[in-house]
Amino acid sequence: MHRTDDFHCFRSDPLIRWQDIAAALESNPDAWDWALANIERWLSQGRLHPAPLLEWRQWLLEGTRDPVTRAALLDVLRRPPADAHQDQLRSCSPFVGGPFPKPALSA
Repeated sequence: MHRTDDFHCFRSDPLIRWQDIAAALESNPDAWDWALANIERWLSQGRLHPAPLLEWRQWLLEGTRDPVTRAALLDVLRRPPADAHQDQLRSCSPFVGGPFPKPALSA
């Protein structure tokens, strides 16, 4: 017999999560700072492979200064990963906690 409330039986749709992250960034200017603070904290803790975090940091810093870059980043987040690099980058997401949505469970 399967329990319908067992979270192990459910998996959130990653594209919906990324679209929700884009919406949080678009609607809440503090979300950009929150993600950057996550990156800085993780880098200060001596992350073994910092390249994905450094790339996120570059995207976010440019996005805070340039509306065209901001729109491009939000567009990338709303779409499925275009390649393996984008997929790997998303696996090191700084968009956790605070203003960002928790992953939803779906059947």
